[in-house]
Amino acid sequence: MKRLAGILAVVLVGALSATCVFDTRDAQPPGPVTGGCTLETPEKAFNCMTGSLASQQNADYERSISANFVFSPTLADSLDQNFIGTGVYDNWNKDVEMDVLELLFSDAQTTTVDFGSPSILINKNTFVRYSVTYQLDVVTNAAPTDTTRYEGVAEIDVLNENGNWRVTSWNEVETVAGSSTWGFLRGILRLRLNP
Repeated sequence: MKRLAGILAVVLVGALSATCVFDTRDAQPPGPVTGGCTLETPEKAFNCMTGSLASQQNADYERSISANFVFSPTLADSLDQNFIGTGVYDNWNKDVEMDVLELLFSDAQTTTVDFGSPSILINKNTFVRYSVTYQLDVVTNAAPTDTTRYEGVAEIDVLNENGNWRVTSWNEVETVAGSSTWGFLRGILRLRLNP
């Protein structure tokens, strides 16, 4: 009987150790962080906005815009008959910019922006002003799904905020013949948000 109990104990221990499928391993360091743009140079703000428009995800665009962001339309856009008496461009800040961007994304199948080759107008230690000739292409969800191109020239200020270069000001300064500006599109979208 003792011998049988001993055999059963050996068999039971063997069975229990054979059923353990987990093995210990040394801890591994975390992998590289993926996603999210970085803003270590002034030009990176344009890269972040471009990527955000292409992916239609607002995180990188929001990351590239300063909490102190302001937008100013061209004089022609501010006097457009669609906007007279509406105050549509009043108090344009980061919150307004992000709300308008979200509405743009919800309306569009695709959005792409090309900032061309921004030229530097002012270059200080922590501040750069660019002249930017841009093209924004929008393919809407509504039929027909044609591409609408918005073009213009803007002066865009980028400021170093605690090591991150963010857009603090977008001032539309010139239209392109035959095209509406991105500023005009912003105004149309904000009218829908605040009729």
